[in-house]
Amino acid sequence: MKKLLIAISLLSSISAQDGKLAVSILDFTGEDVSEKLLRACYQKLETSLIESNRFTVIAKNQREQILEEMKFQSSGVCDEECAVEIGKLVGAEYLMLGDIIGFADLYQINIKIVNIEKGDIVEKVTKEIQGNLSDLLNGMAESSREITRRIASGGEQVVTQQPGMEIAQKKYGSIIIETNPPGATIFVDDVEKGFTPQELTLIEVGTRRLMLVKPGYETLNKGVIVSEDAPISVSEVLISKTGSLTVLSEPIGATVFLNDVPKGKTPLDIPSLNIGDYLVTVSLENYQDVTQRITVEYNENTTPNIDLKPLPGKINIIVSPSSTDVSVNGKKIKTNSSGITSVELTAGTHRINFSLYGHELVEKVVKIAANKSTSLEVNMKKLPAGVSSNTSMGFLTVHASYDNVKLKIAGVNDIQSIPLKYYELKYGSYTLKAFKKGFESEMLNADIERQKTTRIEVNLDKKLSGKALKYSMLFPGGGQFYSDNKAKGVFFSAATVGFTALLGTTFTAYQDENPLVDQYRQDYQVAELQQDIETKAGIYQTQVNTVNDLQSQLIIYGSSLVATYLINVIDAKFFSGL
Repeated sequence: MKKLLIAISLLSSISAQDGKLAVSILDFTGEDVSEKLLRACYQKLETSLIESNRFTVIAKNQREQILEEMKFQSSGVCDEECAVEIGKLVGAEYLMLGDIIGFADLYQINIKIVNIEKGDIVEKVTKEIQGNLSDLLNGMAESSREITRRIASGGEQVVTQQPGMEIAQKKYGSIIIETNPPGATIFVDDVEKGFTPQELTLIEVGTRRLMLVKPGYETLNKGVIVSEDAPISVSEVLISKTGSLTVLSEPIGATVFLNDVPKGKTPLDIPSLNIGDYLVTVSLENYQDVTQRITVEYNENTTPNIDLKPLPGKINIIVSPSSTDVSVNGKKIKTNSSGITSVELTAGTHRINFSLYGHELVEKVVKIAANKSTSLEVNMKKLPAGVSSNTSMGFLTVHASYDNVKLKIAGVNDIQSIPLKYYELKYGSYTLKAFKKGFESEMLNADIERQKTTRIEVNLDKKLSGKALKYSMLFPGGGQFYSDNKAKGVFFSAATVGFTALLGTTFTAYQDENPLVDQYRQDYQVAELQQDIETKAGIYQTQVNTVNDLQSQLIIYGSSLVATYLINVIDAKFFSGL
């Protein structure tokens, strides 16, 4: 009997709250969604309905307490008939049943609103939400507004005091509040009450607005109905505020450690991280580790892009004699008494110079790999006896793949024979010409540096009879000059020029004399007197002989020119000596 009275008292306190509609929300069901997500959606809907100031929301623990006092038993699956029965027992005017279906990138929210008095579903709110948890919770808030619009748009109910109705005295109850994790700040009707876990006493009976606040967690708002007869127990799991982290690196493939825990390789996406500061370490073989403090913010993606630097490498240098001066990238370094030193260098290309009086200068370009060790051994060569030590002079050494190759150095009168060793030249740039009979000449450039030996290898190509033929076909004598038969070249060139000149002169004379033949013949034909006929006949015959002679000369000169050309071509191909 006592339990029944407690339940009736709870029902009375629910129905008498400011004329607002009394509603109760059953636990959400779901398909392909987690229990944590269902609880978050339940709490979001409950908080939004309370904040609308149109409803008195019966808290879950109060509903369960009433049902327990009424000895109500449920199989766990609630249909409309079951919902109506529960609604009547807890004194609700509307009962809400919700389920959430999860897809790959979509959530579907379905909320049925049961009118307890009518005993059926009067409204159904369905929404499709794309996105993450934050988007889903925003969708729940929109669903709450839609519920308010549909069942409470007529405004708040006004309860007027009837004659004979007595004004109730203020009554107080208590609330036992626990949270996971603990330490949340408690606000009751916007008044701070300390931290969880805690039992609050002297809380005015009726619907109170409870707010739980903890840094790093979603703020929880809900309504609780405080009863004078028994403490209200509130136990809530706080939802962490999360963001996401995307770690990029150059080069890619580095291992990412989050607070010293390996998480994967870059590029790496880490979703649903609790907000706060993290130590992010990026590690890649042969590169220096990089550690940064990264702040993950609520509902934001933090994207650090980390540029990794290669680890230095090492080179072991051995030089003889040990007194040789060694410099790396222009910086002098010391060797021990045995001429050995070890130098740590960044990965990449470096220039190492060796110098010792009376010896050739040596320069080496070395490539250092990250986190690798390499060795370089240099034996200094003495300068030949008699070679100048003038610091403005350098040395030229030239070798050729054939004997008897000659070398002409621009600015130097004498022609040098190859091989040429330690030829002294003042520092600067020089143009060289290497040549040999029967070979193509080669033009070279030599940069002479102070007290250094510039070494050049000459590889001449043999001249080809085919190329000589080509030159002779372009101009008689050209192939002979190319094959170094200058006498033949002069002969064929001169003969071609001479015969061409004679042919041209004779052809011009022929063009001038040939028209006179017709003229003189006509004069001869029209002559009437015997003496005149004989004179004009003689002139005509003389002109005919002149033109015939010119024709003969044209044939001779033309034939000679053709013959010269053919002989020149044959000679270039078969008798050039190539």
